[in-house]
Amino acid sequence: MGTRGPVPQPDNVRALRGNPGGHRTQARVTAPPKAPSPPTWLDAEAKAEWRRVVPDLDRLGVLARVDRAVLATYCSSWSKFVQAERAIQRDGLTVVGHRGAERKHPAWQQWRESAGVVAQLSRELFASPNARLRSIKPEGDDDGEDGILD
Repeated sequence: MGTRGPVPQPDNVRALRGNPGGHRTQARVTAPPKAPSPPTWLDAEAKAEWRRVVPDLDRLGVLARVDRAVLATYCSSWSKFVQAERAIQRDGLTVVGHRGAERKHPAWQQWRESAGVVAQLSRELFASPNARLRSIKPEGDDDGEDGILD
């Protein structure tokens, strides 16, 4: 079962906002902020997703080198999702089975599982719309750029 309540703010966001409610905050385990390098074994689609999401997440300061496995899993799952989606778009939702009856496309299960992993890990990586909507943009953080929190 997941944790209840709002997604905790990254430490850099908490530091900028201060503690307006005066609530006691617990010390967190932290890692130095730095974007990890992509694994060499990622396929082309996964590498493209890595290049798409890592710069914005790094700019937010939510990444550390220890996040490499989570990012690799996210990007690899994204690649599997794209492959399954293309197969379903090409062949349709149903295929003819070995006895001539229609059945759901074999790629449907892969699509569903990879979509679930992508959705779950995007929340963990602060990369989903819901995670960003549940956060509050720090006061005075208007640098004029359209970023991931805009």
